[in-house]
Amino acid sequence: MPGERVTRIRKNLEANQDPYLADQERHGVEECKECQAIYLNHRWYLPDMVPEGSLAAKLKDSPPAQVLCPACRKTHDHHPGGVLMLSGSFLAAHRQDILNLIHNENHAAQTVNPLDRVISVEEDGDSSLIVLTTREKLAQRVGRAVHKAYSGCLQVHWPEDGNLARVRWHRDG
Repeated sequence: MPGERVTRIRKNLEANQDPYLADQERHGVEECKECQAIYLNHRWYLPDMVPEGSLAAKLKDSPPAQVLCPACRKTHDHHPGGVLMLSGSFLAAHRQDILNLIHNENHAAQTVNPLDRVISVEEDGDSSLIVLTTREKLAQRVGRAVHKAYSGCLQVHWPEDGNLARVRWHRDG
């Protein structure tokens, strides 16, 4: 469509350290006391996604330590890794469909990495939503999904330090 613009999407974010991930060296098995995610073998899993047999062997000596996972800590601290701003009269007319798409992308991202999640969806008037995510790539992913489904104008802005992605999507009509 004329007047639409999609900005470059940065793919390599791993060089930027997340202080919520790098704050401590984890050992053993841990369970998030809020979302029940399991930390095992240097990775977080949803409870139903833990590799078979590996958890039982690790838990035979002691139960998992109860902690808050990095995503729950970010949610409590209201410390987003990405901000997606959706706006336009099209949003007002298709709000529920777009909210469902956000929910579905959030769920799909969590099946790959339980630390990727939407912190909040805030309404800013009838024709604007602000979506806060725990990681930069999730804001980018949701923005791309909305753009793919509904076209419009998508802009992705990365700061020099790479710690907070700002994604904007807009469509009128």
